[in-house]
Amino acid sequence: MRTTRSVVTAAVLIMMIGLGLEARDVLGQVAQTRRTQTTENIEGITVSGKATAYARPDLMEIDLQVASASELTADAIVKYRDAKARIEEAFENLKLDQVEVAELGLLVDQKGPSPNQYGGIDPRATLSAKPEVQLSRKLVVRCSAIEGRDEEELLQLVARLLDVAQDAGGIVGPPPGVNPYQYSSRGIDLSLVRFVVEDFDAVQEQAYEAAIADARARAERIARLSETELGPIVAIQELSRPGDPIANVTRVVLPNEEPPREGRLESNRLQDVPVRVELLVRFQLRPAEDEGADTP
Repeated sequence: MRTTRSVVTAAVLIMMIGLGLEARDVLGQVAQTRRTQTTENIEGITVSGKATAYARPDLMEIDLQVASASELTADAIVKYRDAKARIEEAFENLKLDQVEVAELGLLVDQKGPSPNQYGGIDPRATLSAKPEVQLSRKLVVRCSAIEGRDEEELLQLVARLLDVAQDAGGIVGPPPGVNPYQYSSRGIDLSLVRFVVEDFDAVQEQAYEAAIADARARAERIARLSETELGPIVAIQELSRPGDPIANVTRVVLPNEEPPREGRLESNRLQDVPVRVELLVRFQLRPAEDEGADTP
């Protein structure tokens, strides 16, 4: 009986030792795999590359507002049609091939009292004013192919377009009901003229090329200081590109204003517009070769 117990105990011990050895081998393989994966993950360097190129604006835009209001909706429609027709006819009479008038969405709302310079509304105006139906539309006067014109010629053209718009009854500047004091104090651009770059593919290619060269120069310096050799590019991430909205920046939009268009660059100044690119580039790193080693 004792012999049987001893045999069973010995068998259990042998089995436990075997399981322990197998578990150790498995854990060793897992640890080795983790070390290998970690080594593979850190065998590289990630640097940022930045570059800025400049593009000349090729389009000029002027925002106008045509609006009409009346207590009767039918009267407001008639007034709106007449006002819009006057503006369109005025620009057609200029006979400028590179100037066109584009229409944005029609807005139908209720006309209210205008705010004062302090951002408030006179309560006496709300008591005496009767509700009126208001029709308004934003018109964009676009002048293309301006990159070949000098500053004086563009100034004369801007003056001519603004004078024609105001003489025809167009509203130049902020739309009706917008307090310019309130929005100018919050850093909102209320400029009359906008200069646009729509075709910047060639300049963007130059910016990408310069950003990659900048990243390579940074990586080569770090590799030299760490006594390693820089390998090929293994990954590229685009952090920012021209025409995209700025991240983490809250944009304050005017009431009933359409969101900004993507894929183009805008400036309120007549100057070269910067085309900025930022990339995150990952290079492979290799151990530096020993120059003094004997060659076979």
